[in-house]
Amino acid sequence: MPPVICSTKSITREDWLNLRRRGIGGSDAAKVLGISRWGGPLTVYMDKLGLLPLEEEQSEAAYWGTTLEEVVAREFTRRSGLRVRRKNAIVHHKNYPWMIANVDREVVGANKGLECKTVSAYKADEWTGDEVPDAYYIQCQHYMAVMEWESCYIAALVGGQRFVFKEILRNDEEINFIIDEERLFWEDHVVPRIPPLAGLFDDAGELFPSQTGDDLETPTDEDLLVAREMYEIREKLKPLEDEKTRLEAYLKTRIGERAGLDGVATWKQAASRVAVDWEGLAMSLNPSREQIEAHTAVKAGTRRFLFKFKPLGLGASDGDVGGA
Repeated sequence: MPPVICSTKSITREDWLNLRRRGIGGSDAAKVLGISRWGGPLTVYMDKLGLLPLEEEQSEAAYWGTTLEEVVAREFTRRSGLRVRRKNAIVHHKNYPWMIANVDREVVGANKGLECKTVSAYKADEWTGDEVPDAYYIQCQHYMAVMEWESCYIAALVGGQRFVFKEILRNDEEINFIIDEERLFWEDHVVPRIPPLAGLFDDAGELFPSQTGDDLETPTDEDLLVAREMYEIREKLKPLEDEKTRLEAYLKTRIGERAGLDGVATWKQAASRVAVDWEGLAMSLNPSREQIEAHTAVKAGTRRFLFKFKPLGLGASDGDVGGA
């Protein structure tokens, strides 16, 4: 049995969130590997070092996922004939303390587990046949590594009206790969507090929200390779963006003052709203300088990314390409 970090029977949600910062959990694994749409390695790094604020409230999706977990577990038992029970603990891998798990259920009388999910109807295609979303597959392999399970069932309520469950078998080759990637992430980034490069689903602006100096860093060879690749991609996208603008203009012209083209596109006007000019109202009341200063605050400007790279031989004046 894996060592227990803490029982979860009576702890608060805040305590639970703080305890999860002590290691890489199942929902973190796919982010570390860069294949989760809910964040990447930089997001996990910031979370583990307390650089992201704790969520005061669950998102709507997370709330319903937690609320319906018991419903999904009961339906799994009804359809599979397998009894399950809660683990009620955060545990860690016997050899890697930074590899943790807070599993949904254990299968009674078997060395197996159960992960419960509620899924949007828009993601139904990801659950056809034997398919399981990659992020959930990695999560289950992570749990099998920590819990030493031979398999892990995953049960999902899709779109609120379709129930599926599947058994994911333990794959030691993939587990070893996951462990290696998590160990490198933990030892090379979290422990020495060196942030990883932002992944596709990360937001670098969360880690570096403000500019602290006017200095310009000398680019490395790798920086220049990345810049050249980005330049080439932008050059390939330009004709497509221009063509998209042309086609959109055609459709808008065809729509004219109507609401749209049936089955093709709509161009609807948003509902009117009442806007109060609070600054104008305040000034009409002739406030004193002291009153104005008391209600004045400096707001930090947002950072704007400006891509300036051009391969040698092209005019420097052509190099300023804006980008949000």
